[in-house]
Amino acid sequence: MKTLFTLAWRNLWRKKKRTVITASSVMFAVILAIVLMSMVTGMREVMVDSIITNTTGHLQIQDVLYDEEPSIDHSLYYNDQVRAAIDRHSGEIAYTVPRIGGFCLAAKEITSRGVYLMGILPQRESRMNDLSSRLTEGKMFTAEDDFAVVARGVADLLDLSLGDTITMMGQGFQGMTASGQYRVGGILEFPLPEQNNTMVYLPLKEAQHFFAAPDRLNSLIIMLDDEKKAAETAQRIQGELDQEWYVTKTWEELMPAKVAAFDARDAQISIFAWVLYMVAGFGILGTIITMIHERLREFGILLSIGLKRSQLAIICLMETLLISMLGVIAGIVLGSPLMYWFYKNPIQFTGEVAEAFYDYGIKPQIHFAISPEIYLNQSITIFIIALVIGMYPAHKAFTINMVRSART
Repeated sequence: MKTLFTLAWRNLWRKKKRTVITASSVMFAVILAIVLMSMVTGMREVMVDSIITNTTGHLQIQDVLYDEEPSIDHSLYYNDQVRAAIDRHSGEIAYTVPRIGGFCLAAKEITSRGVYLMGILPQRESRMNDLSSRLTEGKMFTAEDDFAVVARGVADLLDLSLGDTITMMGQGFQGMTASGQYRVGGILEFPLPEQNNTMVYLPLKEAQHFFAAPDRLNSLIIMLDDEKKAAETAQRIQGELDQEWYVTKTWEELMPAKVAAFDARDAQISIFAWVLYMVAGFGILGTIITMIHERLREFGILLSIGLKRSQLAIICLMETLLISMLGVIAGIVLGSPLMYWFYKNPIQFTGEVAEAFYDYGIKPQIHFAISPEIYLNQSITIFIIALVIGMYPAHKAFTINMVRSART
């Protein structure tokens, strides 16, 4: 086998220009593929992180009816059973983020505006999504305070400033009238217009009092130490809760439309990557066909002096694999610095393109990822393509007419 490998390697460099051109087609396909897959993986990671930190968390415990009809009437009762289930999994749970909220009418004097009032524990909320860093004026409340923090758009629409009073009215738990007046103690600014024009925050206890829903939450967000264990942890927590009243869901179950969009986009990118591989594959195939026809006389002579057809097939297959692997190695070596540079320097966007990114709740940047799986997947894919193409010269070795080829 060592002798056959040596022959295959030497045969590659008998026509150096042909070998370099073939390996280069593979190399450029690998460079484009690893950069493309790095971008896709990086953007997916950023989008998933944005969903988890800004919206759903890794898991949520909800009332069984809340997902179908998200209203305060279907808020969950945060009782000892739920607390006990959380405590039993404290080794896997980093922290929890309780929330209660609902749509209200906010007003100042004769001006009114529809807003979303959310009751939070500020320290835990900031740990999850760094909410306090968005303060542009005033300060964030503590759990024991009774003032409100409003988004910049709400403040502008209602002409609110620090120290002003905001009046809110809405529907509380089980038809109770929810109303209250709160001093504005802070103003936040969000990149998303939807958040900026609707959000009003109160301390959790104050919001529960406003909605007449003590010990109730819209959802209990659970942040895990290991995101990969989300489904397993959700199943175990669910097994300890009364399934008639509570349900534990992962972020994928809470955002199925987003997951479907991610999968559809990844499928499109994969198709484009396979087009690159097909181009590289046809380049290798064309070279191999040309090489075989140029060497028919050589093959005939080798067979006539005693080389077995199986040995000739192995040599041809090795040549194909070696050319492909040379292209893969060159592609990884040259593509890695490019991918690392993009990883450290995300592509920035401005204008309308930036606004489209903000609509997804992420910064207007294209992020790249670095992962061994990216390199491994490209190597395996090229190897499979080369193996399939290598079947042609191997088949030719078994069907070649030895006498006729030797006289060519």
